[in-house]
Amino acid sequence: MDLKQLLEDYRNGKLTAAQKEAFEQLLHSEASEEQLQQLLDESLEKTVAVEAEETQKFIYQRIRDQYIKEDGRNRGLLVTYLSKHWLRYAAILLIVLGAGTYFLLLNKNKAEPAVAVRDQPVSKDIAPGHDGAMLTLADGTIVNLDSLGNGVIARQNGAEVVLNNGSVAYHTAGQANHEITYNTISTPRGRQFRVVLPDGSKVWLNAASSIKYPTVFTGAERLVEIDGEAYFEVVKVQLPGGKKMPFRVLVDDATAVEVLGTSFNINAYDDDGATKTTLLEGAVKVVNGQGAMANNRSTAEVNAAVLKPGQQAVASSRSSLVINYAPDVEQVMAWKNGLFNFNGYDLKMVMRELGRWYDLDIVYEGEPEPVEVMGEIQRNLSLSQVMKILQRLHINYRVEGKKLIIMK
Repeated sequence: MDLKQLLEDYRNGKLTAAQKEAFEQLLHSEASEEQLQQLLDESLEKTVAVEAEETQKFIYQRIRDQYIKEDGRNRGLLVTYLSKHWLRYAAILLIVLGAGTYFLLLNKNKAEPAVAVRDQPVSKDIAPGHDGAMLTLADGTIVNLDSLGNGVIARQNGAEVVLNNGSVAYHTAGQANHEITYNTISTPRGRQFRVVLPDGSKVWLNAASSIKYPTVFTGAERLVEIDGEAYFEVVKVQLPGGKKMPFRVLVDDATAVEVLGTSFNINAYDDDGATKTTLLEGAVKVVNGQGAMANNRSTAEVNAAVLKPGQQAVASSRSSLVINYAPDVEQVMAWKNGLFNFNGYDLKMVMRELGRWYDLDIVYEGEPEPVEVMGEIQRNLSLSQVMKILQRLHINYRVEGKKLIIMK
């Protein structure tokens, strides 16, 4: 049996334990190098031409990330090893998982095996979201950042607002007056954006999100307000006398995040039903209403908590927080890294994310079947490419203008 057929049987789980062991030894042998090269070339030829180079980069990065994560060896040596032998792993990953993306789909009612699906080119389609936002100045003027070139786009209370390659920053340009003025950056559905705040802190906004902030930070603390989803990298600032200037994020009138110098993500979409604060580095204190303690080794209901890196606070009501001590951080950060990560999602959760990114209203004709989705998709794919992958869930759909209609 040839290598291509063995790969297919391996993917579909048809090999016995002994056959699988022999097959894996074959994959790692030098003798298979030429055939793996041929299989890789054949698969890349079926990928859209403009995506071929990006597909190779994607595959290589996925291999590096996976092997470095699972292998305890020195990172530099391991990367060098993979650089020399990446073809073998690339062909395996590409053939087994599909070009450019992988997706595992589980239908709870039909008990079907997991499958891999390759993206297909389309000629007429809805494009994915891209960088862009609306800036609301202190006097209420709204500036469409999608249509402007790089350079100074406004002056606000002693600061120049500078647009540079999809990011807004504030540069000191004179003496600020005592009046506090605010700007707001909002991303519509189908847009994402980055802003460098007046103190140098960086904020990434996901689609359908906003951040309100002063054009100059004065007083005893730095205070911003967000809606939707945002990732923060907060810089430390000292007040006269050496005391640190606190940074606080208001999510709504019940939830606030007090920052102690850190990197974190806040997901606060209204239609998700909860505010999730996930800490990557440093420390944050999350405060939410009034609550009581609960004895549980994995979660605790509280009204305030200081998170450690890798922890998540979930505020689903005004009275308590639930602390998740082991959230899927890769899933939390997928949007910022150019991916949808749908691991453990049901269909409605998937559709909410697609609606925001492709600027669509989701309409259901009847209650959809219960499904569990596992996998990742690149956010730079067109809508029909994504829906073709999701069709493995036996989804019937149609698009009418700005509506994605899920049919029975």
